[in-house]
Amino acid sequence: MTELKLLIAESFPLQKERKGGGANLILASLLLEATRMLDDGMKASHIEAMAKKTFGSDRGFLAQLEELGILQVHAYFAGMADASDNEDIIFLKYFNFFTPSKSLISKKQDCEQAEDKTTVKWLETGFEAQEPEDFMLADLLKKRFMAVSFIIAVELVESDLLQLEDVDKLCKNIFGWKEGPFAMMNRIGIQEAMRMATEKMEMSHRQEINFPIPKLLIEQAQKNAPWPLNSRIQ
Repeated sequence: MTELKLLIAESFPLQKERKGGGANLILASLLLEATRMLDDGMKASHIEAMAKKTFGSDRGFLAQLEELGILQVHAYFAGMADASDNEDIIFLKYFNFFTPSKSLISKKQDCEQAEDKTTVKWLETGFEAQEPEDFMLADLLKKRFMAVSFIIAVELVESDLLQLEDVDKLCKNIFGWKEGPFAMMNRIGIQEAMRMATEKMEMSHRQEINFPIPKLLIEQAQKNAPWPLNSRIQ
């Protein structure tokens, strides 16, 4: 089994230990989604602009990935997608969701061949994020990021790793987001959140990538009620 090294310190305490962490799982899933957008032909400038706009943060995910190190991030995904132990809880829940993207694999290979690995990057000196002029494309990128954050956030709660309000605090305090994913879902409406997740699942399945919608999210959508922030899920 591949040894897994976390990308960032888990400074927000989890209710129990699990491979991949909590903050790491949220961050990694969005880093990966940014690189999958590259695979789909999206421009890095558009990806970064919409990442920052979606979460109200000051950095996009490609920039964060480069800061963490392409080889280190690839190694995390390889560990998360390791299928050598088919009883592993992460494998059972996510299957191939964390399989490294083609863009990340290509950059990893470039890093391995480069003398100065810091020169291997997507964002060149002087790079500027720029929102797409096409509203539909901007909306698509935003919804993809949101859908990923929603399913990971809900799975962390469903697996008893964190409470609702703790996930939102984590995202605001550690990542600098304007609001957490549960507050975001309440703002846009649980039915819209479920619609985003379903559309992203269908897109992922066409690419033969698993996109696990947690049972807890399905049940909340069936209730058609906002998440009970500051309360424990019963």
